[in-house]
Amino acid sequence: MGTGTAVLKIDKDEPITIIIRLAGYKPVSKTYINSKSNNLPKEDRIVLEDRLVRVNAQPFDAHISIDGINQSVSTAWVEIKKDAAVTVEVKKPGFYTKSKTYQNRQGLDIPPIDDFIVLNDRAMFVKTVPSDVQIIVNGKKIGEGNSEVVIPINSCITVEYVKEGYVTIEKQYCSKEGQPSPPIAENISLKDRQISIRTTPEDASIKIDGRIMGSGEYKVRVPYNQCVEVIIEKAGYVISKKNYCNEDGVQPPPVSEHLILKIDEAFTSSVQSDQANLNFTIETSRPEEDAWKILSQITMNYFDNIELADKETGYIRTSWNSKNFLNNTIRTRIIVKQADISPLKYTIKLVSEYSGEAKTSVKEDESFLPWDRILNTYKDVISEYQSRLK
Repeated sequence: MGTGTAVLKIDKDEPITIIIRLAGYKPVSKTYINSKSNNLPKEDRIVLEDRLVRVNAQPFDAHISIDGINQSVSTAWVEIKKDAAVTVEVKKPGFYTKSKTYQNRQGLDIPPIDDFIVLNDRAMFVKTVPSDVQIIVNGKKIGEGNSEVVIPINSCITVEYVKEGYVTIEKQYCSKEGQPSPPIAENISLKDRQISIRTTPEDASIKIDGRIMGSGEYKVRVPYNQCVEVIIEKAGYVISKKNYCNEDGVQPPPVSEHLILKIDEAFTSSVQSDQANLNFTIETSRPEEDAWKILSQITMNYFDNIELADKETGYIRTSWNSKNFLNNTIRTRIIVKQADISPLKYTIKLVSEYSGEAKTSVKEDESFLPWDRILNTYKDVISEYQSRLK
């Protein structure tokens, strides 16, 4: 009929419907009836006020919703009434949702006729166990527990899943061509425990399952369904041993622990010596009878009980002498063997062992370890053998 203005001829009793269209506006239709009961105006002014935007979404199967109501896939017509606003969201699993608000108000930007909303950035929904795990993306905390993680197009991100008392999980996700796409959903379960160990003294060594891992401070990892043994030790202090288990149905390990070593009284009552637990050979010019007598006398001066003595073979072994301390047990014995007849030689061994616990029975061989120290009581015994057997 025309553009902007049109003249209509309306025959009697023959209704005419016209549609006014303009790109970017919602079409308006109006019907005119020429009848006795209906007076037609000579002039009619029709104003297009409601805007219309065709929204195109990519990827092609992305869903479009208008003010929270799902509309269609790929393309949707969005109507914005006068003095109103409409919010459009484009969603697709695995992509970061984009939203846009169109305003139909005087003085604001005019809505476009056509609009393209392209989903480029990837997104994944993360669910964690425990539920309060911190989610840190490229060094910045974005949330705890259930959160959406965005991976910008043509980039990679590093995500750390952190909770005090647990071993941190670190993963990298990329949104780059040629690399695997990030998962739509990621379930993260922190299971391995972590204990922050601090020691006093500060330079005490920390052993994990027998291996020295550090001193003073160390983060101990306890894998799920396993136990680890932590040993703290320093010369002059009583060794501390602790077992931590990360198993269902048992008390979980502490988040942190300060282990204070007690002073070892056995240490202050002894001297470090290279004579402990080694064989010393002593050659003597004395007759065998005299040498045996001297050996027996010296041995009996230090040990009340002789477990085994055989003059024919020149063998002496004392019983264990035990010394109990507040946090340690030391056992000591002498073993003498005739090493040669011509010239006459004897090997003497001062056996010194410790248990690391108080009141350990000398019969519990598995509880004792060789000690590189000698109690003050026995520090001169080897020297006495050497000097008197010359």
